[in-house]
Amino acid sequence: MSGPWHPTGRAVTSPTSPRAHAVCDRCGFVVNRIELKWQLQWQGTQLQNLRLLVCRECYDRPQPQLKTIILPADPLPILNPRPDFYAIEVPSFMATEDMTFFGGDSFEGNVITTEDGNPIIMEINDTPVPNPNNPVIYGDG
Repeated sequence: MSGPWHPTGRAVTSPTSPRAHAVCDRCGFVVNRIELKWQLQWQGTQLQNLRLLVCRECYDRPQPQLKTIILPADPLPILNPRPDFYAIEVPSFMATEDMTFFGGDSFEGNVITTEDGNPIIMEINDTPVPNPNNPVIYGDG
């Protein structure tokens, strides 16, 4: 049997040192008011009071996952930087996947060639410039 005429809870009544009774906002049990704590939660960079008085069993520790992450400032750039020129140092070329290496500089296999039979080897700095008079590039021929 429970209800307002028969309180259910964990409150202790002492005739020599009386303490106030209160109801936990989460579970509804009657406990001594001195045992209730304010429920806190991270909101931004500080703890926010949720205005809930809860007992020891219902109290949740504030989750640090809800805390805002503060990133440090970016480092200052250096004066007169000298970047590496990787594009000049590492040449690039096109070839088919079935080329076989025989040692030294000899390769064998299907080499991608032009219509004239010249192998297509394009290095980064030697990219051909399109010729507007060439009908193959512009689709006129």
